[in-house]
Amino acid sequence: MKTLQSNLSIWALATLLAGGSLTACAQATTGTTAAAATTASDPAKTTLLTPLQQSITKIKKLVATGDPDFDYSFQAKLHAQGVQDLLKQEIQNGKDTALIKIAKTLLPATDADVTLLDGTMRQLKPTRPNQAYTQAQSRNVEAMSLKLQQTGTSDKLTSNLDKNFSTLLLDQRQDAIDMATTYLKYGNNATLKTYAQGLIDKSTQQIAQIKATIK
Repeated sequence: MKTLQSNLSIWALATLLAGGSLTACAQATTGTTAAAATTASDPAKTTLLTPLQQSITKIKKLVATGDPDFDYSFQAKLHAQGVQDLLKQEIQNGKDTALIKIAKTLLPATDADVTLLDGTMRQLKPTRPNQAYTQAQSRNVEAMSLKLQQTGTSDKLTSNLDKNFSTLLLDQRQDAIDMATTYLKYGNNATLKTYAQGLIDKSTQQIAQIKATIK
């Protein structure tokens, strides 16, 4: 995974150099640093970004066994815990009643997901390594990490916590779909397959609900 990170950095630098001069590269770096500093000083952003960043960090630090069932249960649990924290922050600090209602509705279901995944994980032993799954899911995790980083340093987030919540929750729901879809291609555990398909269905509905609410 570190190798993939390194490659992504090299490709990004090559793209910058190919698209302009070293001055342009320096300006881009300065702009990113300034945006990061702005994000770090705005509670409306950091309150929501921090738990998600911590969740991604934990997922990236996992040592993959290669077993799709075991690895997905652990990855999905950590991802769901990040969503738990995101929902709690909106409930505690949000002002938009419709979004708070969505968060209060999703939190018990997410709590149940974490409990299910934790219990299932404890019953599994890594016995069926699959390199194709590990590589595919690693790409998902790297994409999630990069997207979160870019969101934090772009103008997608504002000083409005509610708007930031809806933006980040939409991303989180799509990330959950991507991880679950990858698992279903390689997974074998009946409980996890049912969970993953249900998560895809629920997340798709939730994305539509959130989009309708923020309109």
